[in-house]
Amino acid sequence: MLDFYRLKPKPGKLMSNKCKKFVLIAAASFLLLTTSCSSKNNAGNIPGSETSGSDLEVVEEMDESEAHDGLFNTKDDHDPGQTIENAQNEPETVPKVALYNGSGSWADNVETLREFFVSYEIEYGLVDEHNIIDPELLNNYEIIVLPGGGAADYRYEISDHDSIRSFVNDGGLFIGFCAGAYYAADIFKWQGTEYDYPLGIFSGSSIGPLSGQINWGEQALLNLNPEHPANENFEHELDIYYFDGPYFKPHASNEIHAATIEILAHYDVNDQPAVIAGRFGEGGYLLFGPHPEMDGYGRDEGANWPWLYSSLLWFSNW
Repeated sequence: MLDFYRLKPKPGKLMSNKCKKFVLIAAASFLLLTTSCSSKNNAGNIPGSETSGSDLEVVEEMDESEAHDGLFNTKDDHDPGQTIENAQNEPETVPKVALYNGSGSWADNVETLREFFVSYEIEYGLVDEHNIIDPELLNNYEIIVLPGGGAADYRYEISDHDSIRSFVNDGGLFIGFCAGAYYAADIFKWQGTEYDYPLGIFSGSSIGPLSGQINWGEQALLNLNPEHPANENFEHELDIYYFDGPYFKPHASNEIHAATIEILAHYDVNDQPAVIAGRFGEGGYLLFGPHPEMDGYGRDEGANWPWLYSSLLWFSNW
């Protein structure tokens, strides 16, 4: 953005007073003409070719604050062009979702997620244990969502886990809430007993429940990671309803995978990861131990829908 134009005469011989007066009058006239044309065209710039070989050169100056703000500062609205460019780089919404409502899914949770998607204008379709394994159907979606329910049902009722794993490996996204998060891990640890699970897009253990620390249906206090971009517009603590979901522990033997995991939030009660995201092949997963979409036992808009939407937006563009 130009603050002003400064006109410089080129070095040359000394001129007579009459010549000097003539040049000053000509320069002033040129300045007025340039400013008028610039205003009419909303240009704010003069192409460099117009200054070549001229007796006058246009010098563009920028104040110090603009120089430090840079091109990607979306908080400063003094230049609409900057804001528009940044807005175009951000996803407008979450991509199309395949929401599982088949065997093992919790009906109340499915209904709440449907209301959440409608509220935030997220396009979605419903899939069950039969068509979630159809690669042609999955080509219509960019995200698979497994809601709360029964992780064991997901394990035994979905007959082809390789189809879901291939969907993620080839660039798809997987989001799991509670039972869906248990299902994503290669080890499901329940009340101290470990079970091998077939999906295995999260190389680690999903461990629960937190009985005695947080009971089923109570609110869990989460400490948000203040450095994570999904959390930048939120308080560092959130109360989120809990229904026996897991915390997450990557396998120590897989250090490369562990290094790619991002922790969005910890449980306050044990300082263990409550919400994580990670890579699998060309795709990724976002796993929630608690239920930010739920408002207790009901299906009303939960207090944490804005944070959930922020997390999904970040994940969709990660």
